[in-house]
Amino acid sequence: MKAALLYGPEDLRVERIPDPEPSDATILVQVEAATTCGTDVKMWRHGHRVLPPYPCAFGHETAGVRTDTGERVLVSDSVCCGACAPCRAGREQICRDLNWVLGGFAEYLAAPAGALHPIPDGLPPHAAAMAEPLAAAVHAVDRGSDAQDVGILGGGPMGLMLTALLTAQGRTITVADPHPERRAQAQALGASATEALTEHELIFEAVGRPETWRAAAAAAAAGAVVVLVGGCPRGSEVAFDPGPLHYDELELRGSFHHARADVDRALAALADGIVPWEMLLGPTIELEALPGALAAPTNGPALKWVVDPRL
Repeated sequence: MKAALLYGPEDLRVERIPDPEPSDATILVQVEAATTCGTDVKMWRHGHRVLPPYPCAFGHETAGVRTDTGERVLVSDSVCCGACAPCRAGREQICRDLNWVLGGFAEYLAAPAGALHPIPDGLPPHAAAMAEPLAAAVHAVDRGSDAQDVGILGGGPMGLMLTALLTAQGRTITVADPHPERRAQAQALGASATEALTEHELIFEAVGRPETWRAAAAAAAAGAVVVLVGGCPRGSEVAFDPGPLHYDELELRGSFHHARADVDRALAALADGIVPWEMLLGPTIELEALPGALAAPTNGPALKWVVDPRL
């Protein structure tokens, strides 16, 4: 089969390798679509803590067909251990021994049964693949509060997914992003748009930089909740003004990854039209075009490339 393999930072090669063999613990999935995200760009540029040793397969937003039953499935990018303290407490998204499932940028993927989710009828594979990041947005919304006045810092795919979910709940949303194209996308979802956030009762940071973490906290109203969704680069240090944390009881909450139930909720939201995935749909490309897609500028509208390994 053809697969995109990382040999090191910015060294991505499409090669023919043996087809993966299913086992008692895994099921063979023919990949129909694998969408790209900012984490893929980080993996390509710098590596990532969840990657196995080079050369390695990657790609984690994956939809395809089980070769044993023909069922259409989303392949989640992780399976929790079910035994650690967070898992026992019902917080599997912070499992201490997650089994990461990577390799969507290939024709086939052998995945644990626990990573597979049925795709609702009528939802195309390129839309279903977006359920993985959307599941993280579903979890992030749960980490917030019931405040009606919501600010979102960042109008990329994650920020727009949060916007769609929160707008569907009838909340008043303001999205801050420097790119006019992304502000226009937010407005198309029913949000207000601006270049910089002002005071809000609930804020989601969806960029992942120390300066935007600080900006999110600085834009919070007294007693507000700030949900930090974007992950900062490894080694980052973020200093917050202690005054609002103490005197205004500002709450900073991390939000990481998703649980299995969040993935199913995300698939339902896509199938029901709650999240208009067409807005995020970028070009469909073959595996050989993936390096160029990962190197493409990230300004302009928020879009997700769709890799079809069958091309």
